[in-house]
Amino acid sequence: MAINTIKTLSLTLGTKNVECQLTKAVLQDVPTTEELTTFCGTESSSIPKYELALGGFQDYGDVDSVTDIIHTAYITDAEIAFVLTVGTKTRTGSAKAITDVPFGGDAGAALTFEVTLGVVGAITDGPETPLAASAKSSK
Repeated sequence: MAINTIKTLSLTLGTKNVECQLTKAVLQDVPTTEELTTFCGTESSSIPKYELALGGFQDYGDVDSVTDIIHTAYITDAEIAFVLTVGTKTRTGSAKAITDVPFGGDAGAALTFEVTLGVVGAITDGPETPLAASAKSSK
């Protein structure tokens, strides 16, 4: 069994793409579940609700600053398009910042952040990346 250890996240807001500043990128489903009771019994209903959890280093002021992208999206209520690649598969979507990204931190410590973005709309499973497809064809 192969273990996927390669993760690439591309965040896009306007014309900015960011990949290298992140240490964490997790797309997870946190479904909304409810019980529906009728005269015939009880049924459970689950509605998918995806979140994109990000972590990294505060890079305010850099040319392609991920913290600036998230902060700007938060204060302007804009969506951030994303593509997450794990191994050879991709998932794409759009997300909105639920809270602002942290600014500052403890003295003497690396200035890091963790923030969760709420996914807007559907997640799209993408095709294999071109690199993975060419690796398969060369075998």
